[in-house]
Amino acid sequence: MSSREVVRKLLQQVTQHSCKCPAHSQAFGSSVPALRRKSESTVASKEYAFELVTSTIRYGYGVTKEIGQDLVHMKANHVAVFTDKNLMQLPPVSAVLDSLTHSKIQFTLFDKVQIEPSDQSFKEAIEFSRGTNFDALVAVGGGSVMDTAKVANLYSVHRNNDFLDFVNAPIGKGLPVTKSVSPLICVPTTAGTGS
Repeated sequence: MSSREVVRKLLQQVTQHSCKCPAHSQAFGSSVPALRRKSESTVASKEYAFELVTSTIRYGYGVTKEIGQDLVHMKANHVAVFTDKNLMQLPPVSAVLDSLTHSKIQFTLFDKVQIEPSDQSFKEAIEFSRGTNFDALVAVGGGSVMDTAKVANLYSVHRNNDFLDFVNAPIGKGLPVTKSVSPLICVPTTAGTGS
């Protein structure tokens, strides 16, 4: 079976088993026939390829203790650490803070992340990030902590933007991100798909 046929078969399977609701049905449903028509009417030797570029994922016993050294290699001088009050009492946060201290990395801790963040809790994290001069972030927690750190990171480099500037219309302005954000290391404390 040629690679084009493999791709076509894969897309057909995704189409057959994907969500059929109006919000998602257009994503795959229209692309397979278009691919079929294009591949049958164009040069037969054309190949299709998929590329998946991801962040580095490191896992294993004791890897959290390496964060300080990772940040030294990244030439980070001051790190913003995000977590929540519950996690402050647990070993993952201690391991991160011990590693930062051992590696002589200066850090500022934000432990006010709310479970299921609201606009108010995001704004508090944004205010913290704008008042802290950091060059890297570490998020220790679940999705709420990681999302809060990402929002704080974005608005720390876009200091003059309003809260809804990067939220899609019609709620926000849907502005594009025009500046590079700081490196973010996440230490997930919940199990999930990693998507």
